[in-house]
Amino acid sequence: MLSFIFILLILPISCYSNAELSVLMEIKASLDPENKHLSSWTETADPCGGSFIGVACNQYLKVANISLQGKGLTGKLSPAISGLKCLSGLYLHYNFLTGEIPKEISGLTELSELYLNVNNLTGEIPKEIGNMANLEVVELCCNQLKGSIPSGLGNLTKLNVLALQHNRLTSRIPRTLGNLVMLKRLDLSYNQLLGAIPVAMVKASRLEFFDVQNNTLSGFVPTGLKRLNTGFSYKNNRDLCGFASLRPCTDLDVAMINQLEPFTPAAPNTTISANIPQSANVLPRCQNPNNCTNSSNNLRRVGIIAGIVAVIAALTITAFIAIFIHRRRKQRIWSKSETPEHRFSMAESAKKSSGSACEWDPTQKTAEKLQFLRRTPIARITFASELQFGGDRVGYSVLFRC
Repeated sequence: MLSFIFILLILPISCYSNAELSVLMEIKASLDPENKHLSSWTETADPCGGSFIGVACNQYLKVANISLQGKGLTGKLSPAISGLKCLSGLYLHYNFLTGEIPKEISGLTELSELYLNVNNLTGEIPKEIGNMANLEVVELCCNQLKGSIPSGLGNLTKLNVLALQHNRLTSRIPRTLGNLVMLKRLDLSYNQLLGAIPVAMVKASRLEFFDVQNNTLSGFVPTGLKRLNTGFSYKNNRDLCGFASLRPCTDLDVAMINQLEPFTPAAPNTTISANIPQSANVLPRCQNPNNCTNSSNNLRRVGIIAGIVAVIAALTITAFIAIFIHRRRKQRIWSKSETPEHRFSMAESAKKSSGSACEWDPTQKTAEKLQFLRRTPIARITFASELQFGGDRVGYSVLFRC
């Protein structure tokens, strides 16, 4: 008798209740309104006797687990669920549940695993979930949940897994999630999240898997997350910066860090920057803005100047080539138009040059001509020979020499 009284004293008051049968019947009516899948749940049966499908009890004959995954349930999750004070596991995933997650679920203070993923749940994530201190796994993915991620989730210090992917969540990633020191897996992918990845996420030292792909995130990616290697997925967020495969960060990104991450100093003499974990490799802002030059602007100017020089060089080369081709064509046309009839013969050249003071005929060996040749310098004789036997322009050359 004394031992029985002792057991009653050590049992939690909230768990010492025999009203769970009526709670289960209310839950059944909400989850399976057509009574197609939970027909074994009856008012005359014992929930802990094995006849209630998917229900398991603890050593104190209190409902500890409800496992109804993949049962084809089409109803809603009843607020009456909060009456199962000793429930530690709720597994309702892979069903067709609709409606919102009732805020009364926060009454399950002993709950450690919550699986509501792959349903058709709507509405927002109840902020009251942040009061469920024993939660270790929260699986809410693949629903139609909207709104923001409650910052109160950062209070769940025992949380190992937080999966919110494939929903319609908006707003920013709460920096309070960096307080989850036990967190190993965080999946926020395929939502509509915006803003920067909080620097505080680096503080989640046990984090092994972090997925934020397919959102609209922007700003720098904390370099402390590089330790995750392939466990960190961030693709399809085109405005992120800081990693090798992303755009380089700018001064504006650094400024946004200071605005969005107002860390509280650990001590009165500690600056804010001392508490910021290692972040993106960006150049620090100059202490004197007047002496500062914007590196991106300089690179832009150099590129513009190089482009102008290249265009001028290309145009110049093109002009030279065009002139050269044009002159070559003219030379060819002129040379073809010079027929033998238009060329001066030696006889015509002699007639044209008659009366000239330099008149002479190398083919006629008269005494006067020989005497003329003796008086003429060797260079002139050579030039005359070239005129005689050199090319087609003999007549013109002789007149030009005189």
